[in-house]
Amino acid sequence: MYYFIINPHSKSGYGMSIWKKAEVILKERKISYISYFTQYTGHAQQLAKEIALLCRPCTLSVLGGDGTLNEVINGLMQTDFSHITLGYIPTGSGNDFARALGLPCDVEQCIEMILAPSKYTTVDIGLAHTKDVSRYFLVSSGIGYDADICRNVMASPLKKIMNKIHLGKLTYVLIALKLLIQYKSCPVSVRIDKKEKTSLSKFLFITGMNTPYEGGGVKFCPDANFQDNLLNICMIGNLPKLKILALFPTAFLGKHGHFHGVTLTKCNRIDISSKSRLPIHCDGESMGIADHLTLQSTQKQINVILK
Repeated sequence: MYYFIINPHSKSGYGMSIWKKAEVILKERKISYISYFTQYTGHAQQLAKEIALLCRPCTLSVLGGDGTLNEVINGLMQTDFSHITLGYIPTGSGNDFARALGLPCDVEQCIEMILAPSKYTTVDIGLAHTKDVSRYFLVSSGIGYDADICRNVMASPLKKIMNKIHLGKLTYVLIALKLLIQYKSCPVSVRIDKKEKTSLSKFLFITGMNTPYEGGGVKFCPDANFQDNLLNICMIGNLPKLKILALFPTAFLGKHGHFHGVTLTKCNRIDISSKSRLPIHCDGESMGIADHLTLQSTQKQINVILK
């Protein structure tokens, strides 16, 4: 059985028109399917949970961005999802999950891949939690500057404008530059795999990643392997702003590791404590602000259809 969860407002409102193209193909092929349209924040999470509770083998495909996909994985993690195979039709601004897995953005290719899959892969599921909230992620979760970028991108009218001219990922770059001018660093302490604590006196951000990319294609963790049950960590701090500007172009290529102040590592768990409450993101969606964040591997994976 095929189930589809569609975010009609993804890609600044183009999600519905993309779904209509998919629907034409499904009807031409006389495919039996059930479609659901998200109506509010958190709806995809509830829908995914309800589909998983049916407890029958099926393909659950998501039409939306990384945020919609994040809701779906959070719904699936509330129950047993071993009978679920995940398909994906990326229609977001960043599409970092699709980029990491080499998935197409063309709707016809996506539907063909979902209906006649030739390859599958398993993808790690991470967990981010503060004192107040917990959330699972497929791409990444982080605290500080990168989370502030995500928070501002979601609220910015620029995102809609850039999506209309097919330059959505540049929204992240423009807002990143604007925020960098205003950003004030603060000290944090970091503990990796419950070992000795280390300190960053002028902290910029820390992100834990299952895939190499976040923020619309920035290759912060170039060696990330989404199947190894480990988190790749990128920590950046103790850098003057001019050097951070120089770092950005190299980060798109994954060549930023040679900068002093950049630490790339792997772990099962990282605990981050800050003197100030800082913004947190989970798969590019705001997770509020907090002075403590734990990121860890859940040791669980989801089966995903590949091209």
